[in-house]
Amino acid sequence: MVIIAYGFDELFEEPSMGWAKTSHSIRNWLYNSGLFYIRPTIPSIELSDRVFGRPLKEPEAWDKLLFNEELFSPSHPGYNGLHASKRTMDFYLFLNSKVLFRTVRKDANLIKTKPVTVHINYHPDKLARMKAVMEFYMDGNLDALKPFPDGSEW
Repeated sequence: MVIIAYGFDELFEEPSMGWAKTSHSIRNWLYNSGLFYIRPTIPSIELSDRVFGRPLKEPEAWDKLLFNEELFSPSHPGYNGLHASKRTMDFYLFLNSKVLFRTVRKDANLIKTKPVTVHINYHPDKLARMKAVMEFYMDGNLDALKPFPDGSEW
């Protein structure tokens, strides 16, 4: 596996193919549909139209999955893909609560980073964690994040 910017090159081996035994596929983690910026362009309007129209046809569908399927699915016979450009922001500056509580708060260098935003999306105790994040980054209380577990268990 070769790590690339915020995703990775996954190798699939078929030994019976000889010298052409290796196939590559690029795997990306899903973009979080609760934390993004969209410029008002024709492709982004098309993306919005497709994403917002699908729950009417698929009421049980997960918004994050719908968003990413529409954003990343390539054109193929019977489907015209979008031409929206995608950029991945530095996830230490645009934090989600998983990265903050599992990684950043435990790393002596990362903890000094001042994020642009923190999205509390991985934990059910959102209000308590939001208050702690504000205390830590705004008020300078270096112990504010310590009482919380990495995940949602206590």
